Amino acid sequence: MTSRIPSLGEQLRKHRALMGYSIREAAKEAKIAPIRLSQWERNLRKPSIENISILAVVYRVLIDELCVELRHKAVQKHQTHFGIHTGSDKPP
Repeated sequence: MTSRIPSLGEQLRKHRALMGYSIREAAKEAKIAPIRLSQWERNLRKPSIENISILAVVYRVLIDELCVELRHKAVQKHQTHFGIHTGSDKPP
């Protein structure tokens, strides 16, 4: 059984909540528009790496903690490209 990988938006929302920020407060700290942060948290738009970096600083986490989904997709793409199959990723 594989666990579900949290999306970037879910991670942004989780870490904002852990810091106790509202969307407005977090956006003000990051110097971005609240609507942008809301869109990113709902996975309607993707933030730039620069904005991910800024939010990582605001939330006091490593960029890697926010980008679990992106890292997972990159690993899958690498495995597919090189024909590497592990665990549940094995083809039928």
